[in-house]
Amino acid sequence: MKNYLKNKFLETYKSEPELYLSCGGRFEVLGNHTDNNHGLCIAATCSLSIFAAVRKRNDLLVNAYSEGFGGFSIDLSTLDKNEEEIGKSSALIRGIVSYLAKDYQYGGFDIYIVSQIPGGAGVSSSAAFELLVAQTINKAFNNGQIPLITLCKASQFAERNYYGKMCGLLDQIGVAYGGLVYIDFKDIVNPVVKSLNVKMDNYSFVIVNSGGSHAGLDHLYKAIPDDMFKVAHYFGKKYLRDVDEAEIIKNKQDGLSKCGEIAYQRALHFYGENRRVKEAFGAITNNDLETLIRLINESRESSTDLLHNMYVNDKTGSPLEACELILEASHNKAGVKINGGGFAGSVIALVPNSELDNVLKETKAKYGVNNVHLVNIRNEIPSDIK
Repeated sequence: MKNYLKNKFLETYKSEPELYLSCGGRFEVLGNHTDNNHGLCIAATCSLSIFAAVRKRNDLLVNAYSEGFGGFSIDLSTLDKNEEEIGKSSALIRGIVSYLAKDYQYGGFDIYIVSQIPGGAGVSSSAAFELLVAQTINKAFNNGQIPLITLCKASQFAERNYYGKMCGLLDQIGVAYGGLVYIDFKDIVNPVVKSLNVKMDNYSFVIVNSGGSHAGLDHLYKAIPDDMFKVAHYFGKKYLRDVDEAEIIKNKQDGLSKCGEIAYQRALHFYGENRRVKEAFGAITNNDLETLIRLINESRESSTDLLHNMYVNDKTGSPLEACELILEASHNKAGVKINGGGFAGSVIALVPNSELDNVLKETKAKYGVNNVHLVNIRNEIPSDIK
């Protein structure tokens, strides 16, 4: 990859790169839709990665070329939000630099990007791109001294305020810290991140893209945290993390009438998911992957029955249908759940290797080889390519 990047950079920019960087995607093991209400999550950096060759410039121009997507240029002499860039990669670069410029050095650069993260896989290609850019600023202009959490916050700031997509901090932390991590969002500005070690000798993670577009679903994603906020506000709090679950149960009838059944059920999912994350923390610590599989399946059931994000109108072509296929193909030995926001897109499965061949066979037959990904946990942070 390093030699490939060097040659492509030379072809594109007529000079040799100074830096070679890579950043993995992320997948969610447990903790679906908990971060916005200051909950708990377990995520993993994914072996599917994005790569770049970079050379600093002596001006404030950024020239970027992403293989398969084409190139663009932006001038960093102004860091103000550009309305014409909303929804574009250039907005992410400008937003990241704007955030970091308050305390750190920056400048222009040329960058050539190659990504092996497929669209629709739910492994946060946008967050991987953001952390790649943030690490470029860190390595090229700041001697690698910017803390990881600051790079994550800069990336989230850019996505929310410049790109125009509301997001929590989960995706950025998931791609930035490497390996398997436990995240406590009680202090959402400074979440606690703990690294977890697990032996995967007899198990594998599989990501399956069930198809279906996320276009037009933003209102469904937004409704989930909004419903949880609604229940928290009913109890005089801003976030569910600050409401005792016992109060939710005690005031069920009034809560249902004031907040609605869906909102109440989504609140119950939040508490149940947090308990599953806590139990999974212990299971992973003890390398008890059978318990982790049970908890993953309980999360899927909660997403189906309480969170209501496994399909839109019916389960045909939905993530739920993909989950059911994986369960059948694994003889009910796999753990499988939604990967990301839900409603459409991908699912993540933890599969015993004894069932892996059949799971891969059945899912590839149903969804195509380009929509089934056998993935490993990447232990490296966004880093230099050796």
